[in-house]
Amino acid sequence: MSILGLSITDTKPVIMGAGFWIRALARIVDMASGYIIGLIAGVLGGLALVILEQFSVVEHGWMTRVSEGKWALGLASIAGSIFYHTFCEGVSGASLGKLVCGVCMLSEDLTPCGLKQAFIRTVSFYIDGLVFGLVGYLEMNKTLAEQRHGDHWAKTLVVPRASVTLASKPSAGRVVLAIGLGCALWIFPLFIAYLALGFAD
Repeated sequence: MSILGLSITDTKPVIMGAGFWIRALARIVDMASGYIIGLIAGVLGGLALVILEQFSVVEHGWMTRVSEGKWALGLASIAGSIFYHTFCEGVSGASLGKLVCGVCMLSEDLTPCGLKQAFIRTVSFYIDGLVFGLVGYLEMNKTLAEQRHGDHWAKTLVVPRASVTLASKPSAGRVVLAIGLGCALWIFPLFIAYLALGFAD
């Protein structure tokens, strides 16, 4: 029998986590969002540099300098992604991808998780995601809770959103606000990277 996402046995409840493939799809949605965020950051950074060039604050040739700094933009994007996932999941339990795919993150005791847990889990993705996610997949297959290494270290779960109790489910406004601010946190380091490259000698 299943109650609130828990499989009730004769001994104790067994937590049923969201599966690998729905979580992989959520990650793909977030990656697609990141591509759009990168374009927005590029437009904003480019506009800022154009304006600064008109006032002779930035020297001519900044486009070449920016195009040669792909490594810096890549690092800025990784940092922005960590900020985004940490904030969104730490505040509302879901990134845009998780929201679209109908899953959310909770603490192991089924209460809302915090920013520290979200940060640990987010950084751990770079281990769980190795070999196209095989590292995380093998770990998730060990239990019905389907926790990857990051979940174990952060003491978190990813469960179907429909199974979450009302007390643990954030309001729609909180989710939208968290995702909006999370996107801004992803844009910010990219925007700064564009400006820094434009000013570079």
